[in-house]
Amino acid sequence: MKYYFILFWLTIALPAALNAQKTEGIIQFEEKMNMHRNLPPEAGDMKAMIPEFRTLKSELLFTAAESLYRNVEEEEEDEEMGNGQVMIRMQRPEAIYYRNYETGRKTDQREFMGKNYLIEDAIGQTPWKVSGDTREVLGYNCMKAVWEDTTGGRKRDIVAWFAPDIPVSAGPATYGQLPGMILAIDINSGEIQLTAQKIELKSLKKGAIEVPEKGEKTTQEAFQKMMDARIREMGGGPGRGIRVIRN
Repeated sequence: MKYYFILFWLTIALPAALNAQKTEGIIQFEEKMNMHRNLPPEAGDMKAMIPEFRTLKSELLFTAAESLYRNVEEEEEDEEMGNGQVMIRMQRPEAIYYRNYETGRKTDQREFMGKNYLIEDAIGQTPWKVSGDTREVLGYNCMKAVWEDTTGGRKRDIVAWFAPDIPVSAGPATYGQLPGMILAIDINSGEIQLTAQKIELKSLKKGAIEVPEKGEKTTQEAFQKMMDARIREMGGGPGRGIRVIRN
């Protein structure tokens, strides 16, 4: 009788444990940006000073209840171009994206123009349209979802590839709200690409995911309006995150 009792509990506990292993871990992402895509035709000199592509690293820590996406520390990039009179310094703003799926709330810590902001708001619902297309990412069979984003008055065509086998509605940066982990994002056919490079399904240490706390509190709407206004003041130019130093 005792033998059958143990078998009964194993049939319940084992599937639950295996499922838990799929809802917790760390995913390393590569962020690739085409720096030339939005430069105007007359910006030939600027194009010559900026590498066409910039590749950065980030990581997503997640459980079934919450997730945290953050930059991975890298050495600052310095490049001397032409005759050595101009140096391009690539600066990466600090960005931390926290999501709590049980409360439906988010807290983002964003750096803009040298100042930190803390964006506290509800997790918005993204109007994804799921298609029947599939693609493999790191051995996971992923489904395709598309979304036309018009935030800030600019149209962006976003394609996401999500893995139902990792049943967490999370993803890189601000992306999520799909029935599975987003492992790849493509914005405007290669303008920006976020792609998973390594997936570790494992239990996280206690306290590994912490809600960001640094910055002036604001809402997503107010932060977006501030960014849009500042960019318009700068002529809508592409120079965010790039500082040109002349000797």
